[in-house]
Amino acid sequence: MTYEERGSYYISVAGVNYGNMMKLELRRSKDEMTCEGTITLSWPGAEMFNATTMPVQSLIDGAKGTIMLDGQLAGTVRIDSRTSHGTADSFRLDLKFRGLSSSLVDGVPDHKTGQENKKKPGQLAKKLAEGYDSKIEDKSNEGRQIERFIIQEGESVERAIRRCCREFGLTAAENVEGNVEITKKGEEGGGGGAPLILGRNFYEWSVKRDIAPRHSKIKAKGNAVPTDKKYGKNAEEMMGEAIDSYVKFKKEMHMLIDTDHEKETLKKRAKTEARRRTADGLNVSLTMSTWSDEGGQLWKVGNQHMVIIPVDGVNDMLMIKEISFVLDREERYAELTLCPKEGFGDEGGGGSDSGGSAAGGSNVFSPDIGGG
Repeated sequence: MTYEERGSYYISVAGVNYGNMMKLELRRSKDEMTCEGTITLSWPGAEMFNATTMPVQSLIDGAKGTIMLDGQLAGTVRIDSRTSHGTADSFRLDLKFRGLSSSLVDGVPDHKTGQENKKKPGQLAKKLAEGYDSKIEDKSNEGRQIERFIIQEGESVERAIRRCCREFGLTAAENVEGNVEITKKGEEGGGGGAPLILGRNFYEWSVKRDIAPRHSKIKAKGNAVPTDKKYGKNAEEMMGEAIDSYVKFKKEMHMLIDTDHEKETLKKRAKTEARRRTADGLNVSLTMSTWSDEGGQLWKVGNQHMVIIPVDGVNDMLMIKEISFVLDREERYAELTLCPKEGFGDEGGGGSDSGGSAAGGSNVFSPDIGGG
């Protein structure tokens, strides 16, 4: 495939822009809270023989910066490591970075008691992230409260936030400013973008259908925190289940949920798990020749596009699950991974066998996940 000429790109640290890059890769995924990537810069090696100070001293481990692609903010990052390589002919600098929310992935909550009571998920997430550079932006409008939330000893802030969000059908993902947005599943990202059609918008692709991650039935079992109004049998041994009609053979999965639940929320939890596994089992990978879409905006995780690949039977509205922006010498392109738009939600599906069957069928990227 012939790639277009490189667009504008640089990393800005301490007010200085650095653009003499040999390589760049920035990856962002819905499955991970922080972006990550690498940058390689180079200079003629002879220039460094008589150097008495370290070059580009601001590009050091721990430094905070921003990455701009096509004139737009692509990420607010912190450099994790700096590795230099020198020869008589060249001096190369390799930088590895992650988004600001990487501190939430690596760090633990600074909490005195390890327990929070009667908190909304957004309120709880803000409490868990107190003191960290990456801030919580609650856009969910979720009004329900978690009766009791126990912070497990040694668990990361990221894991604790995901635990409190997923029980209410919420997602937590880093934005380009390095903060974490909490949204309802299916509402993050943009709406329907321009169609992506084989032979018109892309020429390299792959389609994966993998039944291994999926189960015919998923049961979520748990208990509610006893209260004056909810105790005894009403609070014990509750269960919700989800059925994936695509899996035509018996293959069950049981999950024990240790947070506060009721029957309806356990059912939603089971459907969320089934849909997440569907997203793992059905995806399309596209190589795009630009970092931006037809509207001039950087490709964005969560945006939806109609994808048409007749040879693989794909004619579906899919959601971008993962993006890699790549610069490699004279090549500039983006790798998009898309999955069923229902894959990160708990609504839709149910009723008919719209998901086809393991033996074949149409519209296989519109999974049918129903309740038991």
